[in-house]
Amino acid sequence: MNLLEKVLSFIFEADCEFCGKPCQNYICPQCMSKFKNEKCYIIQIKDNENNLIQHCYLFSYEGVIRQKILQYKFYNKPYLANLFFEFFVKNEKVCGFLKKYDIIIAVPMSKKKIAQRGYNQSELIARKLAKENNILFLKQILIKSKENKVQSSLGKKERFDNVKNVYKVQNEQKIKEKNILLFDDIYTTGATSLECVKALKKAGAAKIGILTIAKDFQKVQ
Repeated sequence: MNLLEKVLSFIFEADCEFCGKPCQNYICPQCMSKFKNEKCYIIQIKDNENNLIQHCYLFSYEGVIRQKILQYKFYNKPYLANLFFEFFVKNEKVCGFLKKYDIIIAVPMSKKKIAQRGYNQSELIARKLAKENNILFLKQILIKSKENKVQSSLGKKERFDNVKNVYKVQNEQKIKEKNILLFDDIYTTGATSLECVKALKKAGAAKIGILTIAKDFQKVQ
């Protein structure tokens, strides 16, 4: 946080998203302490070519965390990026995981969806993580080349079909032989993330990992 951000946070003190008390960064020390025992999970998942890649996440997509993510995405609350950022930077295991990568890329949205929402929720957090950890953040490298159906309205097989060949890489030389961390908010079936991984790998990335706020364990038929 730079000097201007510190001054603004002092003048415009926020309320804790969990208890409502005045605080900085949208979570008070008392509520943050309730999450101090939350683990950071790093699991091995298979990409579309059955290669193992690492997926790091903090929460199960349920309860109050699910509620906050939904508010962040769909209820015009971009400032909640600060809340989720706090969870990541206060977790030593996440910080160690981040050090493995040269570049952070957020899962992109279409121009139409960004115009409707006003922001890419994954990009807001990815930018802050990159700056905090002195990692390069790249935009307009991985792009969404066409509109598709909303993933949440589809079944498992339909989700994988729905994202097929939707994501493309521009300026391949910028990621060639680099270790890339792909950031998204939620991992459910993995259809979106793994399609992005496929595009990045095709463009010559050396290693790719995935970082999300939460993992959804609800079974999608």
